[in-house]
Amino acid sequence: MKKIISLLIAALLLISSGIAASAASIPSKYSAVDKGLVTPVKTQGNYGSCAAFAAVSCMESDYIKQGYGTKDNTDFSEAYLFWYAVNSIWNDEKSGYYGDGVPVANNVYMQGASDIDLFSALKTDSGIAWEYDFPYSPYDASRMGDYTDSQRFASGCNVRIKDIVELDVSDRDDVKSWILKHGSAAVSFNGTRFYEGSNGTVARNNLALINNHEATIVGWDDDFIAQGLFSSFVMKEKGAWLVKNSWGEEWGDNGYFWLPYSDPTVSTIMGFTVSVNNECAVKYSYNGYAAYFYGKEVPVKGANLFTAEQSGVISKVAFYVYEDTDITVGVYSDNGDGIPDTGKRLTGFKGHYDDEGYYTVSLSSPAKISKGQKFYVVGEYSNNCPLENSAFTSAAPEQSFTFIDGEWNDTSEDRIANNVALDAVITGKHSFGPVQHKDADCNTAGYDMRVCEHCGKVERTVIRPQGHIYGEWKQAGAGRRADVTVWERTCSVCGEREVQYRTGNGKVISLFEAEELIKESDVFAGFLDNAVAFFYTFRNLINDIFRTGFFRLLTF
Repeated sequence: MKKIISLLIAALLLISSGIAASAASIPSKYSAVDKGLVTPVKTQGNYGSCAAFAAVSCMESDYIKQGYGTKDNTDFSEAYLFWYAVNSIWNDEKSGYYGDGVPVANNVYMQGASDIDLFSALKTDSGIAWEYDFPYSPYDASRMGDYTDSQRFASGCNVRIKDIVELDVSDRDDVKSWILKHGSAAVSFNGTRFYEGSNGTVARNNLALINNHEATIVGWDDDFIAQGLFSSFVMKEKGAWLVKNSWGEEWGDNGYFWLPYSDPTVSTIMGFTVSVNNECAVKYSYNGYAAYFYGKEVPVKGANLFTAEQSGVISKVAFYVYEDTDITVGVYSDNGDGIPDTGKRLTGFKGHYDDEGYYTVSLSSPAKISKGQKFYVVGEYSNNCPLENSAFTSAAPEQSFTFIDGEWNDTSEDRIANNVALDAVITGKHSFGPVQHKDADCNTAGYDMRVCEHCGKVERTVIRPQGHIYGEWKQAGAGRRADVTVWERTCSVCGEREVQYRTGNGKVISLFEAEELIKESDVFAGFLDNAVAFFYTFRNLINDIFRTGFFRLLTF
């Protein structure tokens, strides 16, 4: 007995020492920028696309971390991701996502995008492309957008989303471990106002309790202490995240700032990973617009029925899970009885996930599948089964099923639930179409390419953009109360306009800083206007009294 107790104690000591070693392996200070894992700072300009810039930066860092590229040659398109995240409606009747999404009648780039919108685009493999194919124009939205359904996959990038994970905001080691492994994470917080502390640019939340901005965490410093105006409002303890912003290099510390650990507006921190699609890999999914997942009074089993459009092997499964969930996924053949798990079990896996999110798993035993063959993907969860629950989604008959009260039910007959968040990937042989040609222009690449009709993989020779030829900077807007002026220059070839905002002493500032200066000046000017108006009203009142014979000796 003593021997057993001794062995148990020894085992516990080993476990505890392993945990301590793991915690000790996280440095107190780290910068992915110094490691060469962060791409250059970009400018979102006039549009509310910060979430797309944060997500793209994360995907670029993970791509670099995996050795596919460097910070100098990796540049994914924010315009492309933002377009399909906001204008998310699916018009292709052949797609499993048909009817899902939100149509946007007005300018897409004037809308805001949330993490849910980004998720809906990325998980359908329609959210990553090269910047030179779909360039972002920070001050002229007419140069972006109008992308078709066919362009969702044939982007030329051949990069797909793998995992989208919501990290535990309260667990800094969890966030730090993710950044060490993948290079960065996207953070939501309140960015209405910023101030420059004497030791770096530090976020000021203005005592707000909501978030309205998203940027990219690329490091941290446990010993950071803010020094500057309003720092005591935010810094309840030392330590801060190093954050890459999307307001240009002229803002902050070359585009970076420090976000205190204790900032109360930090609401979500998201991690993104990617994979490179060299094989003919096609995702089968109905979960096109994940507007909401609900977990109350939801079954612990769900299933999707798919029909293989090409022969190959079922090589991967993908799914959404809530935090701290055990999941068992099984792939079954369809025996025609309408019950998901009575056919032959072809393959599957088991796993546990601490963080809520969308995960893609390569199967250790891929299953052969023939074109036209139907198969079920069945998930059993220790937590609730995530289902779509939104006016922007729809489930057709014989797509998704839930197991309730001992029997399987078709979700198309449910007034609340829509599709189940369970996907499969079939890997087969490419079938390339004819060669297509496009000329290059100032900022968009040209190419000779062909596209696989199954998976959208692109093989091409790229003709690089020739670049803009800008004229001189000219003042375009008169100074206002804050003495902020607008300057612009125009490309002589294509007419692309570039904009700057400057203070009275010529310092270049971001659009957001310019708006804040003008807003503050307007408030002060409004106070002065009201004071002057009150003075003249009072003076006229006194003069009226004078004219009636009182206090005639006084004049105004």
